[in-house]
Amino acid sequence: MALLPPALTQILRNRPELAGAPSVDMLERLLDRPELAIPVLLDLDADCHVVSQAIQAAGGATTREALAGLLHDPLDRLGEVLETMAGHGLITLDSGPDSGGSDGGIVRSRHPAGLWQHPFGLGRPLREFGKAVTAETLKTIVRTFGGQPAGRKADLVRQAEDLLADGAAVRARAAGLPAQARALLESMAAGSPVLAGTQFGYGPVPRTQPVQRLADAGFVIRDGWEYELPREIALALRGDGWKPALTGQPEVPAGPVPESDGVDVALAAIERARALAELAATESVAELKSGGVGVREVRRVAKALGLPEREAVLWLDVVFEADLIGSEQGERLIATTLLDDWLERPAGRRWRALAESWLGLPQAPTYRVVGCCEEHMTPLPPPYEFACEAGRIRRAVLQTLRTLPPGMGAEADKMGEAVAWRTRAMAEAPEAAGEFVAAALREAEWLGVVAGGALTTLGRALLGSGGALMTPGPTSLDSGGALTTLGPAPLDSGGALTTPGPAPLDAGDVDALFPAPVTTVTLQNDLTAVVTGVPSPELAAFLDLAADLESRDRASVWRFSEASVRRALDQGTDAETLLSGLERFSAKAIPQPLSYLVTDTARRHGTVKVATAPSVVIADDPAVITELCAAKALRKAGLRRIAPTVALGTLSPGETLRLLRQAGHTPVGVAADGTIQAERPQRRRLPVEPSPDEAGFDAEAAARVMFGGPARPAPGSAEQALQDAAVTGEPIVIVWRRGEHYMDGLEFGPGTVTGYCHDCDDIHRIERAKIKKAYPL
Repeated sequence: MALLPPALTQILRNRPELAGAPSVDMLERLLDRPELAIPVLLDLDADCHVVSQAIQAAGGATTREALAGLLHDPLDRLGEVLETMAGHGLITLDSGPDSGGSDGGIVRSRHPAGLWQHPFGLGRPLREFGKAVTAETLKTIVRTFGGQPAGRKADLVRQAEDLLADGAAVRARAAGLPAQARALLESMAAGSPVLAGTQFGYGPVPRTQPVQRLADAGFVIRDGWEYELPREIALALRGDGWKPALTGQPEVPAGPVPESDGVDVALAAIERARALAELAATESVAELKSGGVGVREVRRVAKALGLPEREAVLWLDVVFEADLIGSEQGERLIATTLLDDWLERPAGRRWRALAESWLGLPQAPTYRVVGCCEEHMTPLPPPYEFACEAGRIRRAVLQTLRTLPPGMGAEADKMGEAVAWRTRAMAEAPEAAGEFVAAALREAEWLGVVAGGALTTLGRALLGSGGALMTPGPTSLDSGGALTTLGPAPLDSGGALTTPGPAPLDAGDVDALFPAPVTTVTLQNDLTAVVTGVPSPELAAFLDLAADLESRDRASVWRFSEASVRRALDQGTDAETLLSGLERFSAKAIPQPLSYLVTDTARRHGTVKVATAPSVVIADDPAVITELCAAKALRKAGLRRIAPTVALGTLSPGETLRLLRQAGHTPVGVAADGTIQAERPQRRRLPVEPSPDEAGFDAEAAARVMFGGPARPAPGSAEQALQDAAVTGEPIVIVWRRGEHYMDGLEFGPGTVTGYCHDCDDIHRIERAKIKKAYPL
């Protein structure tokens, strides 16, 4: 069934990574690829997994009525789950004129072979074993369950099916098996229906082995090196009337907590991100040779920011992901060219950039382990990403919190069952799942998304559209590329489904919660400056220049001191400029103590000057030179008087300036021509390209473009392979200039395709007309 514009738009909202497809035809091909569908299904909840398995068990296509008969659905959730799956391009729904309403119609999987290796932990029906089951094996099954074998192989299959339909008889026969064989049979019926015979070694399996006893008794069928439990026997053992259940999210134990809008914490988060980026701009953050920031450097950063080390790691990860800092040749982290643009944005947009970057991280910043097994529990250094289930667990935690009413919060250790219903990642990372849940709540608290285990007003606004929750995590496949099942037990849970949708966030929902930027400051007699609200970028820059930030909340406080004013003077600002700036930003007259502080510091500023040779100290007063040369605190400078107002030093001008300032003096540096040198801190910027469309992804516009896309390429052609690789990012082999080139990162131009060639370690721009063949690996 061809995709109609509304259906295509919804699929693109849920799966924006497919928006690069140039035509609807190509999108259909991508939707039909199981390896692209599996990560999408993994990011859906357990009820979607149940329905997906039921469709596969029904042969890939069935009616809604028949599908409802296969499932236990006390909450009447089937229709909602089917719409969710169709909206993600996993199934198609045909509700034609003869469909009989909402309960009718045809449900078809886009993947006829299925996405599950063993749906519901069930093996193949007897009819599907084909040559793997012999007539003698079928006769054994018939005799085991009380029949008399007769006829040809097809007749024996029908006989066996009729006998196995009597569940009570099958269970009675199973009860008479030896204890070990019976235990193995129950395990295969409840979990994986296939047992590899190679675990017993090569050659014939001893008849004393429980699995061979089951085969001899007709309960399992040997197929090569594997033993498989037929579906009919497994269903009989599970009990008459067994059906997989749609139960929804399990109830989350929650309690009342004070409601919070989260803005105060969000403002603090913005400040910490800014402080880290500015630190990287002036001092840089050293990286290990093996990559990432080491423990010692993390401690230095944490100390500079005044934060615990664990929280400093969070901001390293988030600010790096937001492209506010970047790596320079793998040696150091420095601020990027995007920092200045970010600083000029309104507070709401700055915070959203941080929050969305955090939501998209695959790892947990405050618990940086892979967590899949004991061997992968060693923390990895920030800020680089690595494959991890923590990101999917984080999004499931937030989806779970969305189901709680405002003012109700949950604790991490009480959310496990509900989060496990929402994502299989909890089962994929058993060693760290609980810690990942705790890390998600802890980090959300530091960002202002959560307070007391409940979503804040700001958090609900951020997650209202659900778009940020849909970043796919790593895919866990079995060796055959199919999803494995955990059996029916983990699916027995309850709750309500929240269908995420990746529409872009409405900026107004978040921005409206933040106070408007304030352009005035209240100057007080105690030398503090108070800004009630969020200071404008210009006001914040001025106060950061001449004062020290003490706290930032709804009311931010800066404090002026001799050191802070001297810092501004050292950077080339004079007293007149400082006072005029204070008059411009102040809501009232400048307090007299602050005016005196500025003028007095400026009067004494530069009474001592330092030149090169390697350093020359000059003072207007000969007594000052005498004092400096005799001071014990300046002994390292090696000052030696050569004239009444001049002394030579053995250290560089920079070191001499530092020692003089530590001793309480206010020196300035002078250039070779005698002019005073302004000491503006060097703020480096790593060039980074901005995102092409900050306004967000427009699914409707992408759908319109797709419907007007190019003509359909021939099936199996080089053009088809090139288009698929350009959208999915998968590697491809291109035959060009008598050689095979292993390439990825393809981009199309007018008549050309460009990509990186791993064989040549170079970027190739190839004329598409000269490509002889192209095929995926």
